This record gives sequence, structure tokens and C-alpha cells, in this order.
Amino acid sequence: MGSKEPWTKYRYRKSTLSNGVRVVTESHPNAVAVSVGIFVGKGTRDELKDEAGLAHFVEHMVFKRTKNRSAFEISRDMEEVGADINAFTSRESTTFVAFGLAEHLGRYVDVLCDVVTRPTFAKVDVEMERDVVIQEIRSGDDQLEECVYDRHFEKAYKGSNLGLPILGTMESISSVTRERVLKFYRRQYVNQNLVIAAAGQVDHDQLCELLEKHLGVLRGSAERELPAGTVPAQLICKPFTQAIRRRAEQAHVLFGVNAPGFRDHRRFDSVMLNGIIGGGLTSRLYQEIRENRGLAYSVYSHLYSFVDAGTMLMYAATEPMKAPEAVQVIFKELTKLRAKGFRTEELEMVRTQIRSATILGSDDPESRMQSLGINEMVFGRYRPLQEVLSEYERVKPEGVRALLAEAMKFESLGVTVMGPMPEKPIVDWIERARQSAIKSLKPLTKRRVAKSGRKLAGKSRRRK
Repeated sequence: MGSKEPWTKYRYRKSTLSNGVRVVTESHPNAVAVSVGIFVGKGTRDELKDEAGLAHFVEHMVFKRTKNRSAFEISRDMEEVGADINAFTSRESTTFVAFGLAEHLGRYVDVLCDVVTRPTFAKVDVEMERDVVIQEIRSGDDQLEECVYDRHFEKAYKGSNLGLPILGTMESISSVTRERVLKFYRRQYVNQNLVIAAAGQVDHDQLCELLEKHLGVLRGSAERELPAGTVPAQLICKPFTQAIRRRAEQAHVLFGVNAPGFRDHRRFDSVMLNGIIGGGLTSRLYQEIRENRGLAYSVYSHLYSFVDAGTMLMYAATEPMKAPEAVQVIFKELTKLRAKGFRTEELEMVRTQIRSATILGSDDPESRMQSLGINEMVFGRYRPLQEVLSEYERVKPEGVRALLAEAMKFESLGVTVMGPMPEKPIVDWIERARQSAIKSLKPLTKRRVAKSGRKLAGKSRRRK
């Protein structure tokens, strides 16, 4: 397609402001909108022992009141020009986003910079928001599809801050004080942790000029290395089985295995493998669990990638009485995939799906803005769309097979089941299913070892 590809017309630029904040933009000549984001490269894994949930709590608090605006005025100043403002916290970053018509760029920068650099953290607001977040935690506990993920992460990453719930706990949020919030904010919201990204109809020089004006109050940190969580290799997704009894209409089943992190060259192999296992309607799990057996309405797999670690999670929600069968089917499909592999055409279909989704995402300024910010935080550089597409094109079947053999080791797999079932019987049943799956793969492993030995012996004879 060459020069006809629309993304070849996107123009990327990067600058560093006078205070050290990095600014990255991607100009789309045919866009009418712009998306601007302020990325704070710190999240839940950067909380200290007495700060559980503070990254998310600060994200809430900055919208309550600034030195220039009330909470109502923050929303009004965006909505009166038909724009949206939002924010979200992850385990590794906190992001503040504005999206709207490009003609109001100055307004978006003004409001975003105001909430990020000039929050007041009034004591009355802290006390009020404490109750709001506690309600959010309770709401999450009622939504078992979300709750099962938190409980799984706590077990899989036990001993690491990656295992902490993003919202914090009832106990940690109940004890939040203004002083603790301020201490966290002043340590994390500093210039070396910030990246500004924008995509759509954006003039890079204009954006930098606006940011120089509105980010002048942002301070740096005297610390060379800010506190950060770590993921000891021995604690990454240790094998476990847990059943959590909850009153509900459905049982929620979650399998988790190790996967490459953002900086691992095998990450593209893992995306392809995820597509085969549960990434779409033609995936192994969807077809067997929903289409062939009718065990679940919701079934899928997806990747959680961090800078230095990752996990692939496989999820199904089913009737409590059918949970054991759903667990058995997941083990069976993973065993079949390990033993027989996948067809080349199966991999090629996933490659086409991912390529299409990536190209379609390039049309969305919000999607591109997110990509710009994350790439700058993780890699410190621009990764154009064509480079990403080329990475997927370079994925070979043997690379995916090697990752499959390494990741899908049932001995290191974590399983969480949440719902109205007795805990010990379901744990015992899952462990029996695990051991059965391990046993069924032993002949395969022995054949591979024997085959490898014959090859080595053959080579020795030829050398003689």
C-alpha cells in the first residue's frame, strides 16, 4: 500500500519543557478532534506500606478543588465546550485525559494542568472522598467479575505491590488523612514522572507554549530514584488454587499464567497466543466453553502487561453447578493445545485480526494518545504504527510454540474460583484436575526427550 497508508501522514514530535517534562505529539491532518493526556508514571506498585490505595485516592482528590476552580467549575469549563475530561489509575501509572474539538486545545491544557498541579486537598474534601472511595470498594466487592481479579492478583503477586488492589482496602482508606495524601502527591507528582501526550489535530509548538505557561508551578524531586515496587522473580505467579465463597448467581473462574512484560521481545508472541486461546469468538476457549457446551455466556482471555512482568488470564462465568466442568474444559483445552499445538491458518487468522484492530485503533486520537504516552514512559521513544505492525508480521509459529510450552506449565498455574460453592471441595477438585492434566502431558514430555536424545545420538555418529 506504501504511501497510500493514511498513518504515513502522521507527524510525530517530541520536546522537553524547561522544567524537564517530556511532551510527545502525533499530528493527524484529517482529524477534527484532539486528545490530550497527562501521564504520571507512578501507580499502585509505587505505594509504600501505609499508602495502600493512595494513587487512586489522589486521582479522585485533584478533581475536588484546585486553587482556581471548584469541582463544579472543573466540569463546567470542559462541558461548556462539549469536551470530556476523565482519569484512571493503574498499577504502574495515573492518567488524566481530555478529549474534544481541536479548536479548544487551550481550554483542555488549562484545566488538565490546573487539576494536576494546583489541587488544594482540603480537609473536608478528603473526609468526603474517603466515604466515596469506601462505597466504590463495596461496589467492587458486589461485582464479582471485578472482585475475582483483585483476589487473584493478591495471591499471584503476593509479596509485591502488584498484588495490591488499586482501590486500596476498607482499612487503608478509612485511615487516610490529608497529611498522608499530601506526602504521596508531593513525592509522585513531580516533573521527572510526567509525560504529556496529544494526538489528533494538534500543533506541537502551540501545545508546548501552553504547557510552559500552565506547568510552571510543577516542581522536581531531590530524590534520584523514587520509591517503586519490585517483582521478585520467585514471586511471579506462584502456583495456587483458591476458592472464595460468595453469595451470587454465578461462579467466576479465573486461570492465570506467566506472560512477558512490555520490554520482553516475546510480548508480540504472547499477544498472538492470547488470540488463539481466548481473544475472540473463534478462539479455543470461546468455541468449546460457549458454542460447543453452553457452559458460559462470558468467556475470554487477555493479557496484563507491566514493565517487567505480565500475566495471561483466562476467565469464564458459569452456573455454580457447572463450575467444575468449566474448570475441566479449560484444563482440557490447554492440554490439547500443549500436546497438539495449533494450525498455521489459526495463527494467521489471529495475526489478521490483530493487524486490523491495530490499524482501526490508529484512526482514534484517544487510542493513539494512549499509545504515545505509554511508549514514552516504558521505552522512552516513539513506536510508529508501521513498526508495531512489522513486529506482529515477524512473529513465527515456532516462537509462539516455545512461549506456549514455557507459559502453560500447569505446575505454575494459578486458579481462582469465586461464587456460592463450598471452598474445600472445589479446591480439592481443581487440584485433582490439575494433577490429571500434568499426568496426561508426561508421555508427551518423555517422547520429546527421547526424540531429542535420538537426534543428538545421530549427530554424534555422523561426526565420527
